[in-house]
Amino acid sequence: MPLPGRLSALVDSSWTDYRADRIAAADSGFQRVLAACPNDLGALNGSGYIALRRGDLDRAQRTFARSLTVRADDYDALTGSGIVAFRREDLPAARRFFEQAAKRFPADSLVLAYLSKIPPDYAAVRLPPARRATTLRVDARTGWRRFEVPASGETWQPFWIKGVNIGAALPGKHPSEFPPDDGTYDRWLEMVAAMGRNTVRVYTIHPPHFYRALERWNRARPADPLWLIHGVWTELPPGKLEEKYDDPAWRGAFRAEARRIVDLLHGRGAIGHRSGHASGVYLADVSRWVLGYITGREWEPFSVVEYSRLHPTKSSYRGRYVETEKGNAAEVWLAEEADDLIGYEVATYNTIRPIAYTNWPTLDPLHHPTESTQEEEARLRTWELPEPSKEYDNDAIGLDATRMRATARNPAGTFASYHAYPYYPDFMVLDAGYGQARSPEGPSNYFGYLDELVRHHGAMPVVISEYGVPSSRGNAHHQPQGWHHGGHSEADQASINARLTRDIHASGSAGAILFAVIDEWFKKNWAVIDFEQPLERNRLWLNVLDAEQHYGILALRAGPKDSAIVVDGRPEDWGVRGATWREVRPPVGLAPPLVLRDVRVTSDEAYWYLRLDSRRDRLEQGPLPDRDRQLPARLG
Repeated sequence: MPLPGRLSALVDSSWTDYRADRIAAADSGFQRVLAACPNDLGALNGSGYIALRRGDLDRAQRTFARSLTVRADDYDALTGSGIVAFRREDLPAARRFFEQAAKRFPADSLVLAYLSKIPPDYAAVRLPPARRATTLRVDARTGWRRFEVPASGETWQPFWIKGVNIGAALPGKHPSEFPPDDGTYDRWLEMVAAMGRNTVRVYTIHPPHFYRALERWNRARPADPLWLIHGVWTELPPGKLEEKYDDPAWRGAFRAEARRIVDLLHGRGAIGHRSGHASGVYLADVSRWVLGYITGREWEPFSVVEYSRLHPTKSSYRGRYVETEKGNAAEVWLAEEADDLIGYEVATYNTIRPIAYTNWPTLDPLHHPTESTQEEEARLRTWELPEPSKEYDNDAIGLDATRMRATARNPAGTFASYHAYPYYPDFMVLDAGYGQARSPEGPSNYFGYLDELVRHHGAMPVVISEYGVPSSRGNAHHQPQGWHHGGHSEADQASINARLTRDIHASGSAGAILFAVIDEWFKKNWAVIDFEQPLERNRLWLNVLDAEQHYGILALRAGPKDSAIVVDGRPEDWGVRGATWREVRPPVGLAPPLVLRDVRVTSDEAYWYLRLDSRRDRLEQGPLPDRDRQLPARLG
C-alpha cells in the first residue's frame, strides 16, 4: 500500500537529512513514519542504516531482518545485513547477503567492494602434494657459538646473522593489519639488503605476498639470498593465565599455528579469515631459505613463576628431537612445543632446521645483585606503595636455553634468542661489573652484559634477536654511554645502532637482528601511556615523545610528504597546507614592542602547528620601518 503523501515526503526528507549527516533529525523522521506504517521499507532501511552509523549492530540486524520479511530481495536490506555480518566478522553470512544483493545490481560498487574483502572458502583450495625429501634435509644448522649454512657440495660455511625485524603495521593500522600487495614488501627487502643485512625476521604469519616477494628476491640472487627466521606468535592463555599453559584449546591453537607456518613455508598453506591474523593461499616455497624458528613471545615473569610453582615436579622432558633436564616447568613446556614443531616438519617434509624460544633479560638465567625482587623490596620497605609497581620481577626466575638440547636425531641443533637493549632492565646500567666492561671500541655496559650472557651459554649460539635505540624526542631510560631509550637524532640513532651491532659481534654472539624496519605508531611506552587517551586510538597518531614508536630504520612521519609544515620561518608550505588563520584586531602584545598581525593554525597526526605573523609597533619603535616577522611554533 503506498504511503500517504505527507509520510512519503517525510521519508524523502529523512533520507536527505541522513545524507547530510543530520542523524538525529533523520532518525526522528523515520520513527514517525514507522509509527504510522510499521512495514514501510524506506523508513525501515533508513532506521537500520542509522543504527549502523551509531554502531548499534543489534538494532540494525533486527531492522534489516524486518525489511527482508516485507521483501526478501530488497537490495538495501540485503546490503545492510551484509554490512552487519561483516562488522561482526561473520564472513560466510556477509558473503551470502552481498551475493544476493549483487543479483539485483551486479555492478554496484559498494557490494563489489565488500565482496573483494571477503576471502573465499580456503578449506576447499586444493594444495600441491607435500614434497618430502628422500633423506633428512638440513637447511641450516648450529655449530660452536655460530650458525652454518650449506656451501658447495656437502660442505658448510659459517654464517653470522645480520638481520632486521619486520613488523608490518603502517600508520593508523593495528599490528594485524598488513601492507597491501603493492610492492611494499619488495621495497623493504631491497632496503634491508642495501644495508648489508642478510636476514629478516618476522614474528607471525604475514600475507601470501610477503613470501612471494621473498621468493622473487632470492630466486633472482641465488648466491646472496635473504634468509628468514620465522616466529610462532601467541598471546598469553586466557583466564587465570598462569595456570592455563596446559589448557587443551589454547595449547592446541598454539601448535596448530606452528604447523600452519611449517606448511606455508613449504608453499602449501591455505588459511581462512581469522580476526587479527593474515590469511590467503600460500604457494611460494621459501623453506630452503628459512634459517630457523623462534617460538613464543617475551613471556611475562609472573606467569612463568606461577606456572613453575604449580608444577614443581615438572623438570625434565625426553623428546624425539629436543630434551631438557633439571629445568623448571616453563622450560619443560617450551621444549615440548619445540619438539612438536620439529616433529611435524620432519614427518611431513623430512626437513629440519634450528629452533629457539623467545627470551629477554627479564627472564635470563643470570643472577643480578642490583635487581631486587618484589618480595625482597616488600621486606625492606617500611611504607605502602600508593599504587602497584608497573615493573616486572626481573630476577625472580629464569629461562635457561642451555637446558633445551638437541637429541641425536636432530642434526640442526638449538640456539638461544634474546631481545636485549642497552638500557633495560635497570641492572644493565647498575651492575658494577657491567659498568667496568670495555668492548674493543671502549666502555660498554651492554658489552659487559652480552659477554656474560654468551659465556653462560657455552657452545650454544646466542642470537640477539632484538636491539637498537629509538629516535623519539622523549627518553624513557638513561644509559651510561649515552645509548638512551630515546632522545636521539636519526644520525645518532644510526651511529649507536652500528656500535651496538659491533659490540654484539665482539661478544661472541651468533647474530644480531635490529629492531625494526619501520616506525610503528600502535606501540606504547610506560612513560607516556597514561596520557594516550583513548588508548584504542593510539595507532592513529604519532607521539613524538613515545620511544616505542620510533625504532624504525624507515621513519614513518605524519602528514603528506608534499605538504608538510617545516618549522623554518618560511611561509610557502602554509599555503599548500590550507591552514586556517585570522587577523588579530586590536593587536595583541606578546612582549613589547611585538604585536601580532595574524595567527594561523594547522595540524597533522603528530603536531599542532602555530604560525604567528608579527610586526614592530611603530609607537614603540619610532621611525623604524614596519617589518614583518614570523614566529613559528610546533607543539607536539
